[in-house]
Amino acid sequence: MKRLVYIPLFFVLFFCIQGLSLAGENDQQQAAEKILSLAECVSIALDKSPQILYSQSDVLEKEFSLESSKKELYPSLYFQYGYQHSPDTSPLIVIENYYNYSFSIEQPIYRGRSLVTGVELGELDLELSKAVMTQTQNDIILAVHEAYYNLLKTRKFEYVAEQSLKERKAHLKDAKAFFKAGLIPKNDMLQSEVQLANTEIELIRAKNLSSLAQAQLNTLLRRPMDEKTQLEDILQYEPSDVSWDQAVEQAQKHRPELRQSDIAIQQADKNIILSKAPYLPSVSVSLNYLKQGDDLIADDYPIGSSEVKTAMATLEWRFWAWGQKKDEAAIAKYNLKKAKESQADLLDRIILQVREAYLDIKESEYNISVTEKAIEQAEEDFRINQSRYRAQLSTTTDVLGAQTRLSRAKINYFNALYNYRIALMKLAWATGTLVL
Repeated sequence: MKRLVYIPLFFVLFFCIQGLSLAGENDQQQAAEKILSLAECVSIALDKSPQILYSQSDVLEKEFSLESSKKELYPSLYFQYGYQHSPDTSPLIVIENYYNYSFSIEQPIYRGRSLVTGVELGELDLELSKAVMTQTQNDIILAVHEAYYNLLKTRKFEYVAEQSLKERKAHLKDAKAFFKAGLIPKNDMLQSEVQLANTEIELIRAKNLSSLAQAQLNTLLRRPMDEKTQLEDILQYEPSDVSWDQAVEQAQKHRPELRQSDIAIQQADKNIILSKAPYLPSVSVSLNYLKQGDDLIADDYPIGSSEVKTAMATLEWRFWAWGQKKDEAAIAKYNLKKAKESQADLLDRIILQVREAYLDIKESEYNISVTEKAIEQAEEDFRINQSRYRAQLSTTTDVLGAQTRLSRAKINYFNALYNYRIALMKLAWATGTLVL
């Protein structure tokens, strides 16, 4: 009876495990077959990028640093407790055990603008960190767009190579039939075999390019490099209304690197103020309460008052340090000059990047219109030569040449189409107008 009970339970447990295993495999298969859009890829890359996490941590660090610099403006509180044992009495020392404790509060009033400038530098550091994070986001978004379109493009190259291979095989089949019938020389058939072998090599090369593009996208998405990713294809061509003057204006206004350069100039200017602060006096006020006595709680002081209250204002001015501060001020001035020259060079490089992306867009737009017509012509050319060959009115060379021209026209079209998309994103990156 026990065996009759345990055997069904064993099978129930077995089928449950099998069911869970199959369910897990189905979930993995569905995840692998999910078609990702470009926006989803960008979102995944930004969420998982270690560069973004680093930038976020840097922003938080600068926020705490700013709060710390602000607290330099607040008053400071001090507590001190002391004990002194003097076994040998003298006219000056009449208490063998002396206890004291004190409370003090100190408020800085003026330190040559160093405190306020420190807060302003902290604010600039925070703005700089945010600008760097924006630049990092823009770089990642552009990288995802390039990897996304490159993968689509290489998969189209792979498809064209597969179609070309099928056409070459079909042509070789016709060539062998004509050779057996004595309609063509052996040289024509051998030429078809050589072209078929070359097409197989081109297909392998196209698959390798597609695999590399897949690995590049997976790296950005933090996935295994060989994981297959299904992407939403983008074949629509939408003419752009890009204006050169508008693009330059947007770059000067929105490019995060220029914002970083502006902040660097402001920081250099603040550092000049900071370097001159030691030339000026510093002023502070303090309040002090002292309790002293001959026991632990300093309750009784036999030779005077046990409570002493004082208020004090202090002015300190270090007016000579052998010219050290003068040298530091000169360093700060030259750093400001370097920051301004660096910004001018940066602006020139940004304008060149905008120009390059702008010209790529115009070139790709022209190539799209040309290659679309080229495909139509190449398809008709191939159809005519193939029909003429089957009627023995053209040669193998004519058909193979038409096949090659058709494949090249398709590759040129897909290359122009996806390069156009990449050029649009490069222009958005160059002008600082990328959106998440």
